[in-house]
Amino acid sequence: MVEKPRNDNQQQPEPIGKTEMRLMNSRGRDLLLKYWDLPLFDAGLRRQGISLAGKSVLDAGCGSGYSLPLIWDRFRPATLTAFDIVPSQVELAKARGTSATVLVADIASLDFPSDGFDAVFVCGVLHHIEAWRRGLAEVTRVLKSGGVLLIEEPRAVHLRFERMLTGRSAALDTGFSLGSLRREMVRNGLGILEQRSLYFGLFGSFICVKGVGAAANYY
Repeated sequence: MVEKPRNDNQQQPEPIGKTEMRLMNSRGRDLLLKYWDLPLFDAGLRRQGISLAGKSVLDAGCGSGYSLPLIWDRFRPATLTAFDIVPSQVELAKARGTSATVLVADIASLDFPSDGFDAVFVCGVLHHIEAWRRGLAEVTRVLKSGGVLLIEEPRAVHLRFERMLTGRSAALDTGFSLGSLRREMVRNGLGILEQRSLYFGLFGSFICVKGVGAAANYY
């Protein structure tokens, strides 16, 4: 396929819509991360006897970086790497002044080497993209064998409501649901250690472990 030459004078469409951006950067979302989502992940890891202290951690789709100091303080990793597809969000994340390495990247096409991270956080990212299956495969690829993948995503009923607000839902149009997400986890060699229902059943939270031979060249 021949790539069309880029026209720098042509405005490029934002990968995330303005309404979606406002929802992701809302104060309510920040508070949920601080007092609900990350504490639940922490408690789940403790039940499994897993510590991220001194480990290499990736925050996939970090947005404006609100989660970065929270991950540092709660999980004490040796290194924290984060990325987002929106450059303006990456600049905001960098401005928070943490020691995290923050990059512009696409979750469906990562430049990180395989088997590079002990843990990957994916908090409400996959449902924003059409290629969510590829996104899951990519974060699994960069995860070490025996590493943990921590995912939180909404159910289809929430996505239908979100589509009413934003006017689009690429993931719904390509078959996204928590059931299909679980099936893709299995196909990528992920074992589900814990699964929880959140926010009156509108979201699902998963702690997964990567098995030997995961994320082979399926896609």
